[in-house]
Amino acid sequence: MTDDIDAIAREGTTDIYLMLDFDGTLIDLAPTPDGIHVPDRLHGLLAGLHAKLDGRLCLVSGREVAVLERFLPDFPGDIFGAHGAEARRGGTLSRHPLVGSPVVADVQSQAQDAVAQMHGVTLETKDTGAVIHYRAVPQAEGAARAAAETIAAAAPGMEMHTSKMAFEIRPSDASKAGAVHAIIAEQPSGIRPVVIGDDVTDEEAMVVANAAGGFAVRVGGGDTCAAYRLPNPAAVLALLESWLSEETL
Repeated sequence: MTDDIDAIAREGTTDIYLMLDFDGTLIDLAPTPDGIHVPDRLHGLLAGLHAKLDGRLCLVSGREVAVLERFLPDFPGDIFGAHGAEARRGGTLSRHPLVGSPVVADVQSQAQDAVAQMHGVTLETKDTGAVIHYRAVPQAEGAARAAAETIAAAAPGMEMHTSKMAFEIRPSDASKAGAVHAIIAEQPSGIRPVVIGDDVTDEEAMVVANAAGGFAVRVGGGDTCAAYRLPNPAAVLALLESWLSEETL
C-alpha cells in the first residue's frame, strides 16, 4: 500500500468512474453531522472533474440525497444517498420502499427514546431509518451499540450497521456495494471503478471496485482492502486537484 499522491494520480482519469464518499473523505468530520464545513473550492473542483470525466463521477454516501444537495447544491453528478437506499440519477430521485413506512417510524421512535437515556449521544433521523452517534462520548459505544442492535432486531427488513463512531439502522438491502454494482453494470468495457472513502461502510464498495478491475483509496486509518491510502480530506482534495490539472494522464 502507498500513500503517495503522485502514485495515485498516475493511475490516470481517462478510463475511470470515480465514486466519492462525503463525510471524512471530502470534508472533515465534526462532533455533530450538521457541524461540518464544506471548503469553498470543493464546489468548483467537483464540477470540473465531472466535466473532465464526461460525467463519470458520483457521490456514494450515508447522507440522504436532500442533505447532500444542501451542502453541495451545484453538484452535477449522480448521488447515491442513505447507503444506496435512495439515488438521484439524471436528475430523477428514487427512494427505498420502506421510506414513510410504519417500520421506519417505529425505529425512529425507539431510537429517540434510547438516545434520551444516554448523555452526549445524538440521534440523526433519516427517511430510511436512524443513526445513533457517539462521537462526542466515545465511552458510550457499548450502550449505543446495544440500543441499535435491539431496535434493528425488532424491525422487519431493517438491520444495524457499524459506521465511524455511529450505529445506523437502515434497510437490509441497501448498501454502498449495491450502488457500485449498479454503476459498473452500466459502464462500457474498459472503464475502471474507483472508490475513495474513509469508513468501514466504504470497504464493501472498495471490494466491488477491486474485483471489477478498479482500485480504491482509503482515507485515514483502519484496516482496508484498498491499494492506496491518504491521511485526510485535505490530501483527497489535493489528489482531485492533481487529476483535474493534468492535461493528459
